[in-house]
Amino acid sequence: MEDAVMGHHPEEIHREFMVNDLKRWKEEIEIINVEMIFFRNLINSHLKELATWNANDYRNLLNGISDVKKSNKIVQKQFLSFSNNLEGMRECDNLECETYFLNDHARFKADIEDHFSHYKAFKKRMFSFLRTKYNY
Repeated sequence: MEDAVMGHHPEEIHREFMVNDLKRWKEEIEIINVEMIFFRNLINSHLKELATWNANDYRNLLNGISDVKKSNKIVQKQFLSFSNNLEGMRECDNLECETYFLNDHARFKADIEDHFSHYKAFKKRMFSFLRTKYNY
């Protein structure tokens, strides 16, 4: 009742939260893509200047970047599919339909947040390695 008094129905609030999640997720996916290019270029520029890199370190970092890029590309495709499917929520005219989309959103949110968490752990390892090697 209080939501209705304030001019917002619960379904409108849910949609607003979902739209905000979609915007944030899209930005994070795009940032990961840009950061992977940056990390690869940074590593390659240092490799040309310094002959102190261990071949395994180089290979591990570049493999990690490659893995993140592949994973992010998969998540980006899943995001686009999820985002397109979410448009169907506008057609909902009952609670059962809306609940389907809310549950789908909750599942996707858990998956994408897990992806972002793994990426943050990778980025932390990357920064730690660079800090150790170059005193950043």
